[in-house]
Amino acid sequence: MTVSTPPSPLDDPTCDDPLQCPELKWGILGCGRVSHDFTQALKFLPSAKVVACSARSLESAQAFADKHNIEKAYGSYEELVKDEDIDIVYVGNLHCFRKKIGEMVLKANKHCLLEKPFACSYEDAKYLVALAKERNLFLMEGMWTRFFPAVEKAREMALGSSDGKEKSLIGEVVQVHSDFNFNASDSEEYPTSFVYNHKLGGGASLLVAPYPIAAATLFFNGVEPDAIKAVGQLDEQSGVDLQATMLLNFPATSKVSPALDDTNAEENTPKLPGAGCATLSFGMLGESVEETIVLGTKGRIKICTPGHCPTKVTASIKASGRGQSGGEYEFEYPLPQDTEDIIKAGGFFYPNSQGFCYEAAAVARCIASGKTEAPQYTLNETLTNMKAVDEMRSQLGVKPTGE
Repeated sequence: MTVSTPPSPLDDPTCDDPLQCPELKWGILGCGRVSHDFTQALKFLPSAKVVACSARSLESAQAFADKHNIEKAYGSYEELVKDEDIDIVYVGNLHCFRKKIGEMVLKANKHCLLEKPFACSYEDAKYLVALAKERNLFLMEGMWTRFFPAVEKAREMALGSSDGKEKSLIGEVVQVHSDFNFNASDSEEYPTSFVYNHKLGGGASLLVAPYPIAAATLFFNGVEPDAIKAVGQLDEQSGVDLQATMLLNFPATSKVSPALDDTNAEENTPKLPGAGCATLSFGMLGESVEETIVLGTKGRIKICTPGHCPTKVTASIKASGRGQSGGEYEFEYPLPQDTEDIIKAGGFFYPNSQGFCYEAAAVARCIASGKTEAPQYTLNETLTNMKAVDEMRSQLGVKPTGE
């Protein structure tokens, strides 16, 4: 069964349209490929305005401004953050500079959207979060996946609606399986590309791992795993990690024994509320299917490929008896169609980058309502996931960025 329904953004029940948002004036810091795609996606939001852009040279910034019809271009990041017309800065430059740039933006009293990864270490991330809270500013890691309508729907089916009216469609979540592997050689030159440069934050653990880790913590309600195991391979020449597999274990959120839980007696199956495990795969050597599977006691959910920017989610409901089906459901959420302005500016570099518009619209709604973080991806969850990245890198033997 294929079903098309309007999404209900988490904690935002009044918003029937995920592109509905109040006015917000953006500054774009960094004029590379990701910043290009984000700026293109903002063109789907009539209330979004890009006030200025900046790059390491005025020439690069001006070329970007000319391409996107941006009024002001700056040849330094410092000039951009001082622009009084800007409400929020999107940071899309190399992530090895996240702490320095994030600090600069926040100290200029600007809201900040930091492209993933949020930082190159848990300690750097913790510093930025504390600084934002101290100044009462909005701050978020650009985990755009969380804002796709298909992911919003998957969350609701797995965990129930935020208002409590809808219960989980698949019972207790017990396992999550998520993969994101691509062949970096399709677009990056070895060993000169930044993705293979350890000092610039290269490696799969920072560039790719945040996606499957966030997929796991999404369906375990942001709980911190109590055990992490990782195996993988490093590149001998560059020192960056090329691929890895992780196992995360999540502890029970209740001390109620399975045998004493009344709901278990009805279903005749033991449960440990909140407990479960996740198997995650990520890398830059080969292209995987890229799906997220959420397994529950009453069924399973699949976030279809490409899992980090999906337009389709399916649900398979379990009937009584092993292997018995209680129904199959499919939900599709087509991306907005490219406008003439978007086509004229060169389209998009990466798959489904149109979906950046969902994230940007949600950020605008949050700021307008006085929120300093987004409920879809809280700062606490960013810190939890950053801590997992640190632990995984330690187990793999990856040296801290810059060493």
